[in-house]
Amino acid sequence: MPPEKNKMKALNSNIMSTDSEEIIEETQAQEAQAAQETEATKAVVQAAAPGAAAISSVETCGDVYNSREYKRSKRAYTLECMFEYFISLLVADAFIAKLLKYFGASDELCGVISSFISLSFLFQIFSVLVMGRIRNTKKTAIIFHTAAQLLFSCLYLIPFIHVDNGIRRVIFIICILAAYFGNYFVTNLIYKWGNSFVDPHKRASFSSTKEMVSLFAGMIVSIALGYAIDQLDKSGDPTLGFLLSSICMLIFCVSDFICLMLIKSDKKDERTVPPKLSEIMKNTLGNRNYVHTVILKCLWWGAVYTTIGFLGTYKQDELFYTLGQIQLINIVGCAARFLVSKLFGRFSDKHGFVRGIQLAMIVASVAFAANMFTAPGVRWMIIVFVVVYNISQAGAFQNMINISYAFVDVKYFVQAAALKDCIAGVFGFLCAVASGRLLGAIQANGNMIFGIHVYAQQVQSAISLLFVIAAFVYAQITLSHKKTLFQ
Repeated sequence: MPPEKNKMKALNSNIMSTDSEEIIEETQAQEAQAAQETEATKAVVQAAAPGAAAISSVETCGDVYNSREYKRSKRAYTLECMFEYFISLLVADAFIAKLLKYFGASDELCGVISSFISLSFLFQIFSVLVMGRIRNTKKTAIIFHTAAQLLFSCLYLIPFIHVDNGIRRVIFIICILAAYFGNYFVTNLIYKWGNSFVDPHKRASFSSTKEMVSLFAGMIVSIALGYAIDQLDKSGDPTLGFLLSSICMLIFCVSDFICLMLIKSDKKDERTVPPKLSEIMKNTLGNRNYVHTVILKCLWWGAVYTTIGFLGTYKQDELFYTLGQIQLINIVGCAARFLVSKLFGRFSDKHGFVRGIQLAMIVASVAFAANMFTAPGVRWMIIVFVVVYNISQAGAFQNMINISYAFVDVKYFVQAAALKDCIAGVFGFLCAVASGRLLGAIQANGNMIFGIHVYAQQVQSAISLLFVIAAFVYAQITLSHKKTLFQ
């Protein structure tokens, strides 16, 4: 072969070898880039759906929320909230007041104990501090939540303990505080766990549907139980009604436990490091606008706990409503709240959470003003109060929570909400204690003030009205003109 051809052949071989190496290197680089994109996609999907298995493509993310396992978890969570709501109905208002009166508790003590729920918000601080260290959400939630519901159901078995009424009241207080601890210790945990199976873009709709289920079913349960207890009371033995209440609560507790078991497990492989306490304090109590929201909620809960906890006995002892009639009135109030809840939501979306709260305060002022004139001769005025007050709750309840989004970094939302509830809860409880002392003094004076016959609950409503007016003015001065965060 001629030397020129040999040189040409060698040159071609070198060129082909070089090209092959470049192609191989390029292919390897593309494969590495594709692998990185796949890992990034998995991370996005896992962040969007906690508790879900890793998914290899973003397109399949929507399918995760529509999977059979996720749908089952959402249904179970909805029903769990419903059964929990049933139990909460039986440890509030006229039901719990009837039990306390059986123990020989005064109206003052009934009101204070009914306000324990405000003090129990202190337990949320403990849950926030340890939440990041919990590795098995399902196990922790089931243990504490089920124990709490069982303790609630045991409250109505205390009348069957053959001891003095004073000891019964002590047992009751210990049981209800322990139940509230177990319940509120895992409240935020269950909320995050249950909502992790819901598409973030559809959480508002899901929450609305969940509330509708609890509300309507609760109406049926409360009126049915109220009527049944009234019929049992005609036998002259009130313990029969207590036994029925305990059995129903036990059934609800078992049903709640089953629903929790059906929700998909969310076991963490690694412990989440919670924010440092100094960091939390800096972004909450170090934020002046956040402090304003705390004071605003204190004023609102001052209004609520000054009066609401003392109305259970008032409806039965002074206004002479039966338990069934009281539950019927409450159902009308709940129905009114449901009908206007979306209107309040739209108003707040358009004008802001502060304006939504102010509108709720205007409605609440009408409610407490009406209750100032509620007396045995015009006992129907309590219906006006219950309906209008429930309408105000449609705007106050959610906006008092959501206002933290407007002034606090979403990273600290859970801590901010818990801290605000704790401070406002303690203030509300102190207001309830002071209001109870006032009630006792007025009743000891024969329901007379300056020679005028008046019921303590009417005076309490007047004080609540002043709290509501103060809340409206405070919101206008401190928050109405502030810039809000959109997150």
